[in-house]
This record gives sequence, C-alpha cells and structure tokens, in this order.
Amino acid sequence: MRYLPVSLDTFEKKILILGGGYLALSALKSVIDTEAEIYMVADSFTKDIVKKSEESDGKIKLKEHELEKDFKFMGFDYVLIATEDFELNEALEKRAHGRNMIYQRFDIFSKSLMSINKSVERGPLTFSLNSSRLNPTITDIIFEDLKEFSQKYNLEKLNILSEIRSELVRKNSQNIDEIISKLYESETINLSTFLEEMPEYKIEDLKSSEDLLNHIEKGSEINLERESSLEDDQIIKKNLDDAKNFSRDKDLDRSDLNLESFHDLDKFKK
Repeated sequence: MRYLPVSLDTFEKKILILGGGYLALSALKSVIDTEAEIYMVADSFTKDIVKKSEESDGKIKLKEHELEKDFKFMGFDYVLIATEDFELNEALEKRAHGRNMIYQRFDIFSKSLMSINKSVERGPLTFSLNSSRLNPTITDIIFEDLKEFSQKYNLEKLNILSEIRSELVRKNSQNIDEIISKLYESETINLSTFLEEMPEYKIEDLKSSEDLLNHIEKGSEINLERESSLEDDQIIKKNLDDAKNFSRDKDLDRSDLNLESFHDLDKFKK
C-alpha cells in the first residue's frame, strides 16, 4: 500500500488548483466540501467551474492567468495539478516536488505526495474510496454502492454511543470497547435512558455496565455505588480529614491552635 488512508486537516487551509478544464473540475469536486479556501488559476475556466465559483459565497476564487512551465506558486497548503497540458503538468509537478509541497497530479499516477479519496460523509462517519488506480466509470459504480452502504447506520444511535463513550472515559472505566460493542449490538436497550442514568453511578467495568443495563431493561435491583453518595458537608469533612492525615502537623492538638481568637474580628480593627 503506497498511500496511507489518512485524513488531512483543511480548516483555514488554502488549496491551489492549477487548471480550468475537465481535470480541474474533477479536482475541484474532490475538495469542494472541505473547509479550505480554494484558489484556481488557469488561462480560462469551463462554465461548470465558473458556476460553482459563483455559488460558493467566495470560497472558490478564480484567476485567469496564463500558466507556463516556470509559473511560481507559494503560500498554499495543498496543490492540485490539473491542466490539460501533459508537459505543463510535468513541469509544475517538478517544481512542487522540488519544494516538498503536498500535491496531487490529476492526469497520471505520478510521484504525488497525496492521493485524495472519493468520500461520502454521514454524520460522524466518513466513508472513502481511493480511486487513483481505477478508471472513473468503475470508480463511480463502486462509489454508488458505498453511498448506499453508508445509509444502513443510524446516526442518532452513533451520536448517543459517542456521548456514552465520552462519559465512560471521564469515569476512567475499564473495558470501554466491550461496553460500547454490547450497547451497539443490543436491540432492546434504550440508549438515551442509559446515557441519562449512567452519570449517577460508578461504572468501573463491563460487569458494572451490565448491572445498569439489567436495571433499565428488566427493572432489576441496581447494586452500583452512586457517583457521589455523600452530602456536601460530609465531603468537606472528609477532605479536611484527608488533608489532616497527610499533614506534618497531624498530631497537633486543636486547642494548641487558639482558633477562638479568630471568632471576634473586631479586635483587629485599627
């Protein structure tokens, strides 16, 4: 596997697309849903590119400029080389490669430092297909299957499970993966109820989670320790006792502190 299927951050990034024809339109479609600003430079642009720019609220910026082999481009996070001229693309790639820029060339499978996947985003999930070695027609057929496959997942369920996992991490619970798997596979548990009730209890492991599950599903008695079973004044007293136990002066008698002198603050008036 040459290219790792990683995700690149596009927030507040700048993407440069060199070209204005069919290849450039393909490059534009591959990044149009990102959070980056997109700049396109070419002698001219197709009507489809111009239309997408006009509908982008300023996200896609077009500049008509003659591209030559010595065209200089700097200050961009990612570069997509997509002119209709093979030799020009070769020269532009050589310049990008020589400057260690993160780029992709769209006319051939080359030395590109990245390969943009064809992706579909569904809630917290992103499904992608690396199509660099497939012809576009086959890629589109497989991608339609991928989009249909992505529809099988319940987004509300996934979001609740993500919240449950965050709460388990906060509680420093063990067996988090096993707990989430059990909740995902269950067809009877009300996940919203589980999410609402779990903050009240200490869920330390899989057995603890099963105890709460049985309580919700079957109404069985719950044997879990509550997250905070002490009243506020008891918590304060416990903290003071703990502090005293760790203090170097723990053997000091209370009467030696002369605390009564602090009850009447008037004696400190000037």
